[in-house]
Amino acid sequence: MTVILWAFTLFHLAVGLACVAAAVRLLTPDERQLWRSRLALLVAEFLVWIYPVAAFVAVKSAWDAYAEHHPFSLTMMIAPVAWLIVMGVAFAIVDFAEDGVLGNARRAD
Repeated sequence: MTVILWAFTLFHLAVGLACVAAAVRLLTPDERQLWRSRLALLVAEFLVWIYPVAAFVAVKSAWDAYAEHHPFSLTMMIAPVAWLIVMGVAFAIVDFAEDGVLGNARRAD
């Protein structure tokens, strides 16, 4: 169980750092003007700002639960992955609703 918790901890660290880097990039005017859909940009910003916080809380809670021999420590660790899935689906729905094409929320410029 310790190996699995460490693997998910490192996963959340890597994805959390990537989200912070993307969030900082999304703040730049050059990046913001490339987005065709303001709603898709909002969903993307929401995803990248919330995930690191959710991952930190999940990792901290899971390790504390593991120390207390709680049976749901792995479930707590996997919860932020559900956030990625839900927000990915929400982004796809918004993107498709805007213009009927998936993957076209950002210009290729």
